[in-house]
Amino acid sequence: MSLTCSQLEALEKVQQILDSAGLSPISVTSSVVSSPSSHQNTPDVDSTLDTISTPPYPRYQSPAPYYFTTEEISRRANYVNRATKVSAIVDHPVHAILEYPITAPGSIAHRFVVDPISFVQPQSAFQYSLGGGHGGRENAVCLLLRDDAGKGVRCRQLKSSCNGLKAGYSDDSAEAEVFNKTLAFFCAVSERGCGFDANLDLSPEIVLDSFDLHSESESRGCGAPLMLSVNNLGRPYIHCKNFNASVSRARTHLVLRNLDEFNTDYLRALIENDLKAISFHETRAKNDGYGPLMPCTFVASPAEQKQCCPYWHRNHEGKLARGTLHSWPVPCKAKFDIYTPYNLTACPQVLVICTNNHSHPPPAPVKTPEAIKAIFYELLLTLSWKLADATPRRILLDSAFIQALQAHLSWKETRNPTLSDLHPSLGNSDHARRLINTLRFNEFPSGTGFAGAIHLATKHDLLPIDERYIRCAESHQLSTKSASNPPAATTSTSISSLRLIICMTKRMSWHLMQAKRLSIDTSFKRVHGWQEFEFESWDVAHMKSVIGARAFTTSQSAQAHFILFQRIFEIASADTGCAVQFQYMHGEGIQTIIADGHKGQGLGLGMYCVYLCKDSIQACRYDTTALLRDLDPYDHLRRFYRLCLAHYKRNIRSLRGQIPKDVEIAMLTIASAEPHPDLQGTLKKIKKGGKKAAAWLKDKIEGTKFVLPALYQPNSLIPLEIWKASPTTTNGNEQAHRNINRDGVGLTLLGGIMRGFHYDTNISASLDLFDAFGINSSDRLSTHAYRAKRALARQVRYTRSSPSEGNTSFACVHLTPPPVEPQPELIPNSSLMTGSTGGAIPVSTFSTLTYALTAGAHVMDHRARSPSFSAAPPTVCAVHHHIYPTRDQLSTFSTLQGAVE
Repeated sequence: MSLTCSQLEALEKVQQILDSAGLSPISVTSSVVSSPSSHQNTPDVDSTLDTISTPPYPRYQSPAPYYFTTEEISRRANYVNRATKVSAIVDHPVHAILEYPITAPGSIAHRFVVDPISFVQPQSAFQYSLGGGHGGRENAVCLLLRDDAGKGVRCRQLKSSCNGLKAGYSDDSAEAEVFNKTLAFFCAVSERGCGFDANLDLSPEIVLDSFDLHSESESRGCGAPLMLSVNNLGRPYIHCKNFNASVSRARTHLVLRNLDEFNTDYLRALIENDLKAISFHETRAKNDGYGPLMPCTFVASPAEQKQCCPYWHRNHEGKLARGTLHSWPVPCKAKFDIYTPYNLTACPQVLVICTNNHSHPPPAPVKTPEAIKAIFYELLLTLSWKLADATPRRILLDSAFIQALQAHLSWKETRNPTLSDLHPSLGNSDHARRLINTLRFNEFPSGTGFAGAIHLATKHDLLPIDERYIRCAESHQLSTKSASNPPAATTSTSISSLRLIICMTKRMSWHLMQAKRLSIDTSFKRVHGWQEFEFESWDVAHMKSVIGARAFTTSQSAQAHFILFQRIFEIASADTGCAVQFQYMHGEGIQTIIADGHKGQGLGLGMYCVYLCKDSIQACRYDTTALLRDLDPYDHLRRFYRLCLAHYKRNIRSLRGQIPKDVEIAMLTIASAEPHPDLQGTLKKIKKGGKKAAAWLKDKIEGTKFVLPALYQPNSLIPLEIWKASPTTTNGNEQAHRNINRDGVGLTLLGGIMRGFHYDTNISASLDLFDAFGINSSDRLSTHAYRAKRALARQVRYTRSSPSEGNTSFACVHLTPPPVEPQPELIPNSSLMTGSTGGAIPVSTFSTLTYALTAGAHVMDHRARSPSFSAAPPTVCAVHHHIYPTRDQLSTFSTLQGAVE
């Protein structure tokens, strides 16, 4: 994979930093030699860079200290000023990453060469926590830092000391898994308690944000004590004292039943506060070297800002509590004096004097040095807009980032590098995430949410019309009525807001306006907190499913969808110069729109059609007795709206076990393009099929009035030919959502927009390639025949996997085989299908797909026109066990499996 120009530029910059810091992977043959000549009063910066070379981090080692000789001491070459002197000095190159400076009982000076342009304090890389400042001094002259004239420079002096480590005085060594799990479980349950809230509204209309829900659950509770009881099977369980399985409201109190992995005797003692039993279990644990009575061994650096030990212990009062971290028992006597010149250009060096040894072990490398941060940020910037959704895990899945990281580390191993290979502190994903968030805030000052989308939409408005993608990012106030029928007057009205973002190119606008059979659907996975709406249709010329418009919304109400459709078609009309047209209104244009039956979506679409016809004096072309302006939303939907059969059947299947089987079959028979033999009787049968079935029917007739006309063609005004030409499912939309979801789900709004932009532009490029060179995106064109064959193959797999379910609806279907008589050819002979004699093989008389899929039907060939087929013995039908004579010879492709093969 080749790197982009921006990635190469960032990589070169990172390499320059490493080379200047002596972290280049180039091998060095010469050893580091310390001599008096390298520590004259006027040090040579260039010679220092030449003599000190180290391997790449983290194998960087500080050069050995140079101890001043007796002759140098006599010349006071080791004096920092009149009152301060050192015994040794260590020189470090520019951008050196020194995390653990060498200390000694005396004083050791560390002299760092710095970059005056991008100056970073060397002590910022120290893993020791510096604090407890002891003041400092301005205009302090440092004799170990000299300018070009060889004179000591004036500096700002900072005095500091090491804060040592933090440790807990009691801790758990975690050796007995069951004991520790039991103790941790009890502590968590005791701290959390029962989260029941009597004031919390649990009705389905109330939708809480996940973060708000978490904060509410942490702050509220019934306050009742917890109890451990035994059920009728002798199994223990923990429950709130107010829990009662026979009372509906009390059933929501806390109850925990799966306690098999815990020590129930110890758990019962803890819950019942049986001090004698508690002492027995914990004393035995202490004797074995674990438990809350053992001394604490947890240590943390003050830089981690931890206040409490992560484990639970017995305090001096005998109560369980998290241990408090205190300073290291032996105060650290290490001191640091830091001299920073005022004029770094004249003297690009900083001197750090370390006095006394540390009284504690070195802390873990939890801090990321500034030089490593700069490299990490440079690598992150290669992600470009992907930084909006960057996480520690996602960046390691990005091939460009990994390739840049490998190039920076000169990686030779077979495994991919991780962030900890750049620096150990980056192995903490929370710490790495904070650094990513810091850079993201700097790169996207407006954020990656709605404000960031508005900022990006403003930039797109300045682009040429052919390059625009984000067409609007706006807010609307919605007035939501409580009644389900919006035309009716209501007394209850609430105000809510809609945030809307529409993304479409000019090419997508042309496709939308030229489409005749559209599909609409909404997805909820890709962008966190937003719903993604799509207009999709099948492009016959390119044999491809194409997105006509993409939008992100925050509301699913009818009014929100009305605004959505209005703005999408306004943008498409402005791009193409064509007004939106419907077949029943204008005689051309959109014939059908299929959807999943969402109430707000369907009703909003009908409301938009009312808006289009508000000033029209034309009559409906399907019903000339009705004026378009007199139609309500449901009347408009009867003329073009269809319901996805896949969603319809899936919703019926969800009722299995709650409705009789014959009622389920009756529900399925409603969806038809042909007149039902007894529709009213079927509806009555459903109504009497139980509470669930009656509620289902009431919703389809009264709640969602557009459903039955969208399922049953005789009840709609859509012409039969147009009805059959329409797709029967929204599988095109579902596949489009599935394809783009492969790029990521749970994204930020800005990341979702940009990934959608690249996905849609790639599709447009594929269409342009087909127009220019005739090259398709795959080997096979998705012709009608190819799609029909693939649908048959899916049906075969489904029937094989669920034979009883697949044949349920066919159990009572018995068709008499049609008489064999010479029939006129339905399809002319194909010159592409020739037999051994070179003549054309006729297409079967019963070659329609509908008849071939009918249970009990048999595809027969007319033997008079098919000399290549020889006579065969009588054939037995496995379904009906009928024997058909030889004169009714079955075609070799009469079975579904044979047709697929």
